[in-house]
Amino acid sequence: MGGFHLKDLGEIAIGACVMAFPVATTEEVWGLGGTLPLGRVMLFAVASLLFLGFFIHLAHHQSAGRKGWLEFFKRLLSTYWVTFLICALLLLGLGKLPLLTDPIVGLKTTILVAFPASFAATVVDGMK
Repeated sequence: MGGFHLKDLGEIAIGACVMAFPVATTEEVWGLGGTLPLGRVMLFAVASLLFLGFFIHLAHHQSAGRKGWLEFFKRLLSTYWVTFLICALLLLGLGKLPLLTDPIVGLKTTILVAFPASFAATVVDGMK
């Protein structure tokens, strides 16, 4: 199992960038961020965490037993948080993260971009 290290953080960041950039540059995701209700967008965040949890469990913690749950949750939350921040930074760089004018739209757009990016982050982190 080994735990969560700085190398893992780098792998997560690289994986997130691989998928976040092409998704963050589409007008479709910008439009969805403005039109989808927050409740529906939150379903994407929940789905991301569930799928990430499943993959992380299979890739890193299947044999860890009960004592590995803290590491599991640390890796799960770290993966999503790093992915979310990278997506927000990409959107900010593109001028599509309206933090001051409409923070809810910014949040929704970031969650939508983080949905596929979190999977890529987990896959890259899982490659050994």
